[in-house]
Amino acid sequence: MIKACFFDVDGTLLSHKTGKVPESTARALAELRANGIKTVICTGRYLEELQKLPVMDLKFDAYLTLNGQLCLDENLQKFAGTPINDGELQILLSMFQTKKIPLIIIGESGRIINTVNENVIHTQGETKGTIPEVSVAKDEKVYQLIAFVEGNQRDMLENMLDECEITSWHEHGVDIIAKGGGKDVGIQRYLDKEGLLKSEIMTFGDGENDAPMLKFAGIGVAMGNGNDIAKAAADYVTDDIDNDGIEKALRHFGLISGNTDLKLEELDSSEYVIIDFAGRLDATTAPAMQRKADEMKTGLRTIVIDCKDLEYISSAGLRVLLSMQKKLREDGQIRMLNVNDSIKEVLEVTGFDSFLKIM
Repeated sequence: MIKACFFDVDGTLLSHKTGKVPESTARALAELRANGIKTVICTGRYLEELQKLPVMDLKFDAYLTLNGQLCLDENLQKFAGTPINDGELQILLSMFQTKKIPLIIIGESGRIINTVNENVIHTQGETKGTIPEVSVAKDEKVYQLIAFVEGNQRDMLENMLDECEITSWHEHGVDIIAKGGGKDVGIQRYLDKEGLLKSEIMTFGDGENDAPMLKFAGIGVAMGNGNDIAKAAADYVTDDIDNDGIEKALRHFGLISGNTDLKLEELDSSEYVIIDFAGRLDATTAPAMQRKADEMKTGLRTIVIDCKDLEYISSAGLRVLLSMQKKLREDGQIRMLNVNDSIKEVLEVTGFDSFLKIM
């Protein structure tokens, strides 16, 4: 049973096309929380940046920032952190001073950058990122650096830094964190805090830096707009962020209900009920549909169910159909439209096709 879901921000919660969180995503996360499932941000961004983004209009149970290197609770208080070790940090600070590669340092006191060029401006602009103040490095713990690379500079950094790990979030943007760190490590610290198992969590991401947490979770979901590395690491690939990808995945796995709104219409003075089923109609989602069925009038002539977005039906869903049958008058009928082959087989094997008209 899934008890917590972890979400990357850029390209997963936040659309770079619109600069917004899709309405379907906000709706889905609200339903998740109403169902008692914890929601957690897991991002490469720093809190200062997050607070300027629309994702902070939503409620979360924790914020695993800087690729899991700095973990904050729901009140934005630190409960775990993994700084870069002092020896490796000396090398990075020397690089910071040369200004050959633009570097953002993210330490305990905030963010600074050593130099700003067109590459920095372009990369941050594309990802809705902000550019910190140009300043000198302080003597403090550093949790992450961001390098704005060109040509073979990423490969050079990866070969040179023995005690760090590097992951890309943009063609010209890479995160530098302590070796042995990553989003999966930050998630484990949250699980330890909450007494959860990795088999009880689902993760969502779209980039290279999300791959470790997609592999780590009981269920890893890659966005349809994600890169090949994220998709290869995931258990399931959903639709694009701008095509309701998160909502569709949560429906697919039964963590939220499908569209269970009922629409009553009168045709030729006879009562019809037209219903859209979507996602999975199973033990998780059937109760909501059952409540809707209980509210239906009796003596209906026809109930029309459109199954074009219905992926799966279990015995719990079949029981809902039985309760709907009782709402019909003696010569009434349930008609099911756009039924896929797997659902049709279930209806035939159980004998439901004897009182349902499959069209």
